[in-house]
Amino acid sequence: MLDSVSLRSLHAALDGLSARERAVGDDIANVNTPYFTARRVSFESQLRSAVEDGTDPMAVRPVVTYSADPAGLTGNNVSLEAETLLGLDTSLRYDLAVRATSDRFSLLRTALRTV
Repeated sequence: MLDSVSLRSLHAALDGLSARERAVGDDIANVNTPYFTARRVSFESQLRSAVEDGTDPMAVRPVVTYSADPAGLTGNNVSLEAETLLGLDTSLRYDLAVRATSDRFSLLRTALRTV
């Protein structure tokens, strides 16, 4: 059965991953900006707790923090390699969540057609 908790969890995950993609994009765009500090977005542990506790996953908000990685000579701590890998990982996770959401709606459409 299609349950709203799963869809709400997927929606919350998409929100968090979208926020992370924006942060990674900003970090990459500022790789040469003096004194720029990379940002990190976390939401997975909060989302996991919400699902386990039975609370509303949509109440989970991504938390943006500044990276504690050491800065280079210009005071910038953005690593292009690390950001590229994080961006790739985030993109793959986002695509997976979109596919799971699409599958849920396909299941719902199929159920409605058979009624």
